[in-house]
Amino acid sequence: MKINRILPVAVCGALLFASCDDDKMDWHTPEGHTPISSIDEIPLSTDEAMANYKFIKEYMAEYMPGVTIGLGLGADKFLEDEQYQKVAANNFQQFVTGNAMKFGSVCKSSGKLDFTKIDDFIDKAKELNPDVKIFGHNLLWHTQQPQVYLKSLIAPSWVEDGGGDSKVNNINANSGFDNGTTGYTGLWGKYTYAVEEEDGNKVIHFTMTNETAKNYDSQMFFSTDELIEGETYAYSFKCKSDVGITVQFMGQNADFSGFYGESYTTSAEWKTFEGEYTYTGEPAGITKVGFQFGGTPGSNVYFDDFQFGTPKKDAMNNIVTNSGFDNGTTGYTGLWGKYNYAVEEEDGNNVIHFTMTDETAKNYDSQMFWSTDELIEGTTYAYSFRSKSDLGITVQFMGQNAGFSGFYGESYTTTADWKTFEGEYTYTGEPAGITKVGFQFGGTPGSNVYFDDFKFGVKNEISKKKLISKSGVYELKPSDEKQTALLTAMETWITDMVSHCKEKGNVTEWDVLNEAIGDDSKIRGVDGGFMSDDGQPTESETDGLNLNWASDHFYWGYFLGKDYAVKAFQFARAAAGDDAKLYINDYNLETSDSKLEALINYVKYIDETNGSAIVDGIGTQMHIMSFNPDDTKNDAAKEGIKNMFTKLASTGKLVRISELDVAFTYTHDDETKVNPSAEQLQAQADTYKFVIEQYKAIIPTDQQGGICIWTLTDADDEHEYWLKGDKPNLFNADYSRKPAYKGVCDGIAGKDLSAEFNGSQWSN
Repeated sequence: MKINRILPVAVCGALLFASCDDDKMDWHTPEGHTPISSIDEIPLSTDEAMANYKFIKEYMAEYMPGVTIGLGLGADKFLEDEQYQKVAANNFQQFVTGNAMKFGSVCKSSGKLDFTKIDDFIDKAKELNPDVKIFGHNLLWHTQQPQVYLKSLIAPSWVEDGGGDSKVNNINANSGFDNGTTGYTGLWGKYTYAVEEEDGNKVIHFTMTNETAKNYDSQMFFSTDELIEGETYAYSFKCKSDVGITVQFMGQNADFSGFYGESYTTSAEWKTFEGEYTYTGEPAGITKVGFQFGGTPGSNVYFDDFQFGTPKKDAMNNIVTNSGFDNGTTGYTGLWGKYNYAVEEEDGNNVIHFTMTDETAKNYDSQMFWSTDELIEGTTYAYSFRSKSDLGITVQFMGQNAGFSGFYGESYTTTADWKTFEGEYTYTGEPAGITKVGFQFGGTPGSNVYFDDFKFGVKNEISKKKLISKSGVYELKPSDEKQTALLTAMETWITDMVSHCKEKGNVTEWDVLNEAIGDDSKIRGVDGGFMSDDGQPTESETDGLNLNWASDHFYWGYFLGKDYAVKAFQFARAAAGDDAKLYINDYNLETSDSKLEALINYVKYIDETNGSAIVDGIGTQMHIMSFNPDDTKNDAAKEGIKNMFTKLASTGKLVRISELDVAFTYTHDDETKVNPSAEQLQAQADTYKFVIEQYKAIIPTDQQGGICIWTLTDADDEHEYWLKGDKPNLFNADYSRKPAYKGVCDGIAGKDLSAEFNGSQWSN
């Protein structure tokens, strides 16, 4: 049964049995088998068959006309990689960006929308295929939201009442920027700046450029003498910003090495911050101190009254309730010395005025005390006072008990001008029973001495964690005001985004709402439906608003209730027009029947509340596991998929497979690296095929909203954050087709397309 047939050289090389005789050209047919008489009869291997499949979109046009096959992709990779562009454009009719069109990607923290990347993406897609469709993904979600901006709309305002004193022995002669930027350095960050006047006061205003990405991109320093190792320094500053940016205190040396201190969150209102830093000596040579505040493109931040120096000693828990003599001499005692006195007004302020008689000869002849609880042995007390006199008399701090025995502290020489004095006294317990503290100042007949602002109390060290030095409260916004602000922001975002893309062209479908139902089957943000790491927001006059959510999370439903979805669809419909298709989109619908039911009920609620159907379709994210040939769980998984499609079809809505991929493992991290066998790759292909076959079989043709494969290849850069280390896609990293490619095409066609292939197609 030897066949002496000469095959074409190109075919022969691929089909010869292994042999050391390179010249052998005979094709042998085993006994009992029909001889191959034509090249058309030669079967193709799986790889050879896949190479002869047409592009996916060609099968879609032939077997599912009017239904689109889409691709979810990263805009950056698409814009940068020409081969990626070619393979994507050859195979798919529609593109869906993974992140580029989301609110958090487009909206800057100032609220400004930046369409640059979207425009570049749409332009490139249309250049490759003028008829390509772009699916808008997505308008609202609970993650990848511009939280800083949204929070700024509803956060309470900080209102200072002017209380509190500076706790800094300030060495900055230009704290208030009255002399421009004199004394400041390092003004070369990724910002523009100007010294401006606000309410008659000078402030410095920084505007971040689009290049700023890190906190250290924007800095400002004040030049100082080299800091001393082991010394504690104090600082305070006033600040505000339009988007609640973070400001961090820091120091730097001539080599740009630095230390980093406390961070402070600003608000839209002026707020005074303070703190301390003990310099360890590392890094050496610190000669400038200030702040870093970059990383938020387009934001504006203002500084004023930056003070720096050593801490003042007069930080105390003041117990003198009549420090300024506003209530006359209430609380004061011992006013029977060799003087005359009166509480007088000076420049709109009350002061006490003593005039010494001719009888005064000793310092103790004239005294004034404040009554206090009995002093505690070993406790350090602080005090401060303002004083002036016409003859430069001496004022001595002292304490006294009921028996007129006392202790005697520091003495201070007054001048003709008001001067503030301060000091400390550690009470030793001698003499016992001290219940009044004050001053003695006699001995100068005819002299006049004035006192004001006497403070006394236990010394209060400034806490290194203290954030606000000036007293005040947060003025909370009422709920209706918050709701109005958020609805306005939502309407502006949706209207501007949809209108812009409509003008660009090719965008006629939108995921208006993404993942509205949580894994607990609750509406996210409503009735406590948060993700596992997010909690209930808190708000008070003392602490302000704390969302207690991850930094890019924002649950619209928490502030607006379940009707937030109704508003979102209304805004989208108004901007997109009646011809646009508007979807709600969610995941795990094939595995959680309760979540599926909750989503369907929410769609009904949105339509009924609107008064008419406003939701066109439901998208199901099918991030599913590959069927395992040896796993009995396959049957349950298949039934879950059928159940989902059946219930979605019953809604009468369009049904879209919005994000389809088939993974091999549940574990996705830096250590996991999937290397599937040939059998596993075939099982993956069968899974893709099954999903598409069931979609076609169960979803009526006029309800088929499309299929979107989620990402193009198994390359690592496409799976840095999603299914890391897995191989869930239709193409290998080198763009070669996988069995999954064949599975998708066969599912679309409803048959094994390769069964019709033969040897004559080998050379393709």
